[in-house]
This record gives sequence, C-alpha cells and structure tokens, in this order.
Amino acid sequence: MSILKTTELGFELQAEQTIAQFVIPAGAGATFAAANNIGTVTFNAAHGLTMTPAANVPPNYFIKFGGSTSGLSGTGILVGNTFRILSIPSTTAITIYTTITAATVTSLTGIPVFYPWLIAQPLSGFTGGPTQTISTVVTPQPPALIAPAFMQCVLGANCSINYYPAMNNLPLDGTSGNTPATAPTSRVVVAASNSWQGMMFPYTYEIAAAGTTANSFFSIVT
Repeated sequence: MSILKTTELGFELQAEQTIAQFVIPAGAGATFAAANNIGTVTFNAAHGLTMTPAANVPPNYFIKFGGSTSGLSGTGILVGNTFRILSIPSTTAITIYTTITAATVTSLTGIPVFYPWLIAQPLSGFTGGPTQTISTVVTPQPPALIAPAFMQCVLGANCSINYYPAMNNLPLDGTSGNTPATAPTSRVVVAASNSWQGMMFPYTYEIAAAGTTANSFFSIVT
C-alpha cells in the first residue's frame, strides 16, 4: 500500500519538519564581545544550535534575543532584533554581525527563529542542513526570503508564530547596515500548543522558539 502526497496540480506537500528547540537562557556568566563588527554571544551552557541538523530538522540560520542588557555602546540594541547567525564556533557560543561594540549581559536569552519558506527541504536545498562553515561572509547563503509559503502546523509548548504588522523584520547581517536602535514590533498570532494553517509571508511572519521542552511540527506546501 502506498500513500501519495498530492495537493493541487503543480504543488507538493513537503516532508514534515520538526522543531524541538526552545528559548536559550543566558544565565549568570553569559557574555557579549565584539571586534570588527562581529559580535560573539557566549551562553553559560550548551545552546543546542546547529547548522548541520538531521533530515527534516531545520538548521539554525537566525536568532533574536529577549531579556535585557546594560552598558551598550556603538549603534543599536540586541533585544528584539533578529540576526543572521554567522557561525557557531562552540557548543556555547555564536557569532553575529552587529554595530554594537559592547554590552553587559544581564538577563539576555537566545530565541531561535525559523522562516517557513526556508525550512522545507526543496526550498532550503539541504537534506540535513549545510555542511560548510558559515563565517563572516555567509557561504552558502540561505535562499533569498522572497516567496510566501502555505503551512499547516501543530505547535508544541516550545514554539509560537509571530507576525510583524509593519513588515519590517529584516534579518540583520553585513548587508543590512547598522543594527537598529529600535527593534521591530512583533505580535503572537499563534500561541504555543496550538494548531494553525495559512499563508506566511516574508518579513511578516516567523516561527520563534518559546516556552519549554516539546516538539512542534510543520508541513509546508510549495
């Protein structure tokens, strides 16, 4: 017996994607350091981020931060902005491009961010994530955020779906200029532990880690 995955002519239901990650607490001893516009955020415990995940598990391309910082210098803020992850040099550290030159971590948290038009395998072009090291120049670059995606999802306690009413959630890297001093406003449109289906558009919607340990499941039509 076989089960055919069919939708409308010219469309295909992609393999279900599973997200198990949730908010990463920075904890006491977490640090931020910057040199030549490359910021290194070091958590005090393993963050669980990876760019080479198992099949049907999205790689970590993007992150935003919650909580708070103090003693900021340079241009911009960390909390609320979304950054492209440039590299994952260790199990506790990540790097991002930023014009912030210094910050003291007080209660900063890491929030992995996923975009549905990137997490379906044919859109991302990777079976289990990229194998190259992504450095200060992103090679290979994740696909351009240009196409909307229709998605059906069952959220666990670890993820929510947010939208940005001003359509201004641009992931920040070396091509986007200064780190903004005011983060874009997001609103929760689907809370954790809920189900949803609909169209999600670039720069407007995101899947963001939230809550506690669980699995969230996403089926995407391309």
